[in-house]
Amino acid sequence: MTTLFQDETWEKLYTEIADAFSLGPTRTVKLASNKVAKLIAAIPFLAGCRNPERAALAHLGTYLVAGSGGAREVFDHQPEDDAEVMARLAMGSNFEGGDPAVLARGMKILAWTMIRGYVRKVEENAVQGYNPVAAKTWEAGPMLAKLETEISSAPNPEMDSIIGLADRGVFWEG
Repeated sequence: MTTLFQDETWEKLYTEIADAFSLGPTRTVKLASNKVAKLIAAIPFLAGCRNPERAALAHLGTYLVAGSGGAREVFDHQPEDDAEVMARLAMGSNFEGGDPAVLARGMKILAWTMIRGYVRKVEENAVQGYNPVAAKTWEAGPMLAKLETEISSAPNPEMDSIIGLADRGVFWEG
């Protein structure tokens, strides 16, 4: 079976983004093993988008900026993001072409990891900043169940080999 997103592709992408962001060896190794980052990079390839490398690097760059320094506060969840589960993921959902079902499934897995991260923060009493689960504006159980049903209804073994519903220990943060 031919894969659409090979390990060599991931290595090239994380190396390029690490160089662009001057990450250094420790952070580069951490990025290389980050399943969320790998899925972010894989989605445009798996969906057959035009210019998948460009989309992958742009979305990885957004992911890194969103988790770094003062920019993190700008990208963190805000009350205005509560209306739609995908609102916070909008900056990383711009693709040129590609299979809409594969794109939607990938974004739903990212939303699933994000919501589970909010739940984990509440359970650990580690809520910093705004958390829609802690604020009780999002009811995580039904949201996660809906996403799991939608993700399960569109099987994609190659995507699941990066992050699948069985990966309960994978959360949004790196």
